[in-house]
Amino acid sequence: MKVIPLNCNHCGAPLEVAANARFVTCGFCDARLSIQHTGNSYSTEVLEDLRATTDQIARDIKEIKSSTAIERLDKQWEHQRFNHMVTDKHGGQHLPSKGGAVFGGGLIVAFGLFWTIMAFGITSAGRMAGAPGVIGIFPVFGLIFIAAGVFNMFRIVKKADAYQHEQSNYLRERRRLLEQSERERSSS
Repeated sequence: MKVIPLNCNHCGAPLEVAANARFVTCGFCDARLSIQHTGNSYSTEVLEDLRATTDQIARDIKEIKSSTAIERLDKQWEHQRFNHMVTDKHGGQHLPSKGGAVFGGGLIVAFGLFWTIMAFGITSAGRMAGAPGVIGIFPVFGLIFIAAGVFNMFRIVKKADAYQHEQSNYLRERRRLLEQSERERSSS
């Protein structure tokens, strides 16, 4: 069996180790050593140093995984958030709000009521003056405006509720991931 001379990496004491050995314990300081074979040269490294380095790498990997999970959640939320956007009449996009839905729908309903009242007045006067019966269709447009305003109001309120629900889920999950990351960091 071939024996190689080495020095303990911890205390510097001379060691004689079998050439095919991977680990050895120093007879002087009881340090556990790893034997490193690099080409024709041999060296020792204290296993505790390797363990500390390995533990640090494991902590770093956990932190990277945690931050990656948060980044993935943030990107997923941006996509979901974009899907909740509503488009206004000028093509601009914004998040739905209940107040905006009630205000916008209320304006449309108010216009529909105004139109209906005005159209009834005009068509009544027109019929008295002998206008054709087809003018009686104009008040129906006001009713269509009212129906569209109410429908739009409920549609946007429903979207606002869905957005708020999704946002609270996102914030809860993000908070959980941050707390988990903080616990892992403090336990390290």
